[in-house]
Amino acid sequence: MNKLLALLAIVLIAGFGFAQTKGDEAKTEYDDAPDFTLTDVNGDEVTLSDLLEDGPVYMVSWDLPCVNCIAELDALMPLYDTLKDRGLQIISLSVDKPADEAQVKAFVASKGWPYYNLLDPQQEVKQEYSIVVGPTAYLINPDQQIVYRKIGFKSTDLPDIRTELLKLLPESTQTPTPETPAPAPKPEEPKDK
Repeated sequence: MNKLLALLAIVLIAGFGFAQTKGDEAKTEYDDAPDFTLTDVNGDEVTLSDLLEDGPVYMVSWDLPCVNCIAELDALMPLYDTLKDRGLQIISLSVDKPADEAQVKAFVASKGWPYYNLLDPQQEVKQEYSIVVGPTAYLINPDQQIVYRKIGFKSTDLPDIRTELLKLLPESTQTPTPETPAPAPKPEEPKDK
């Protein structure tokens, strides 16, 4: 009888522990995104927490020799153009050395990237975010939490990136404009005579 009670107690305790684990899995905990202020390629200071007041931020680290980094930032342009009116903001975080600053500025100008193009010449943000290889991208929600992290880039990543971005953006409230025409009216039903 004592063995049966002991076995029952073990089963109940194990079951309770399993139930607790299952409940904890449903709760997602995110890492806090360290705040920072950096200078952009135009000499203006940009602070992460200020940007987050207007919506989520997708941040991509890059440097001049990183072909995949540049490919990701180029590939994001159509996505940015589509989602910027819904609050998407993108930071291109250059982690190039101070000696490369003029070259970085000229390169960004030649690319025409419409993002917040920030310079991290002392690599402080790179260290804060534990960026080891580029491109490393972070999606940061308005609560300043990292909700998505991606290392590397392939063009086949774009649908996943879009899906993650859409989770944080409000539904489109765009009214029809010449660029986004209203749907064509439905043909009228024939009238009975």
